[in-house]
Amino acid sequence: MVEINTIPVEVRWNLATRAMTAIPIAYSRGVRRRFGDGFEDLDEEIWKEVGKSQAGLARAFNFPLRNAGDVARAFGTLSVLLLGPELQGEVKIARSQDAATLCTTACPLVSRAREVGEETPSLCQACRAYTETAVASLNPDYDVTYQSGICVGDHQCEIRIEPVR
Repeated sequence: MVEINTIPVEVRWNLATRAMTAIPIAYSRGVRRRFGDGFEDLDEEIWKEVGKSQAGLARAFNFPLRNAGDVARAFGTLSVLLLGPELQGEVKIARSQDAATLCTTACPLVSRAREVGEETPSLCQACRAYTETAVASLNPDYDVTYQSGICVGDHQCEIRIEPVR
């Protein structure tokens, strides 16, 4: 009998990532097929709950969350933990102000959507709900501004984290 520990970690990680990123897309597709359009808010609610989970994870792992750089690093790290290592990018910290930019160059949600023939712009609202809720859960004094998105055809996603204005 095969035990979980006999399956290589990389394979387990890959399978978990694929499941986590495919399930919401399949769910959304199923709801649209069954009930038609107009249920996008369900996707957003699901992703808001995933975003909320970042606060508990940040506390459990003792992430510092004092400034934009801390929030950006925590958000990026926890997003990879939740969505898998296919999520690639970097965090750039502004030197002269309390701001940070996350540049995502590979998104597992976009990959899964393309694999099943979904239009990638349909991911934007859910992704934004996840991102905004996660950042607010990490530190409610910070907000997100979107500058580009892979799901809308840009070569990378770029979001900026700054104090709430």
